[in-house]
Amino acid sequence: MTESSDKKDQDETLQDPTPFAGTQTMLILVGLVASGKSTFAQALEHHFPQFRRCNQDELGTRQRVESLAHRALREGLSPCIDRCNFDAIQRSHWINIARQFPGTSISVIVFDTPYQVCSARLQERTSHPTIKDPQQGQSILARFASDLQFPHPNEGHDHILYLKPSDHPRTEYTGEDIGLILQRLQASSTYFKRGNLSASNQIRGRGYEAHRGGRGHRFPSSRLPKSYSGARLNDKTSTSHIAQR
Repeated sequence: MTESSDKKDQDETLQDPTPFAGTQTMLILVGLVASGKSTFAQALEHHFPQFRRCNQDELGTRQRVESLAHRALREGLSPCIDRCNFDAIQRSHWINIARQFPGTSISVIVFDTPYQVCSARLQERTSHPTIKDPQQGQSILARFASDLQFPHPNEGHDHILYLKPSDHPRTEYTGEDIGLILQRLQASSTYFKRGNLSASNQIRGRGYEAHRGGRGHRFPSSRLPKSYSGARLNDKTSTSHIAQR
């Protein structure tokens, strides 16, 4: 196949007005607290009702999220897993569920939002269902930043797309915005890319460190605040069910 025909096929895919029409996908969102996942997921469900938002902050436990994801797939819908999903183990729960439904693809959108942007958003956030004040939000953000690993190509996803704040500078999404993002996601290949560069080049260029065992890539230490030293939350409350936006 020639380069021109490849480009034509991709252009035709990007012009499809109904991305993922007639198919089901398990859409896994990945990103820090306040990286923009829930804003996107709410707009997705509103403009494309074939997607069912599954948000752990509102449902309370991962088991309830799993139950809703199962129900959505049984109903012919596509679950959108709206939580941090910060490492391969977290993401594997949704991949395994998707594999129980033949023909369901696995898609990932990574919200590649800098730490300081998330931190600034948390200072202004007043209506989160589990984060009660900015100080708690900053503690949870630091915890998840130290644990976050970007997806590795061997995790089993079919499509992956990285979104940065510059890709969508507005605070709200229109139906057209969501449609264009879904088109880009559906047009993406299984080859692991960040932007237009290969994963290995992009990771080296931005200071990522491969996690031991090849499970993923750590969040860049250059994005952590200077005051952060890897401390964990002082209380005994698990963060697995809070601050998943």
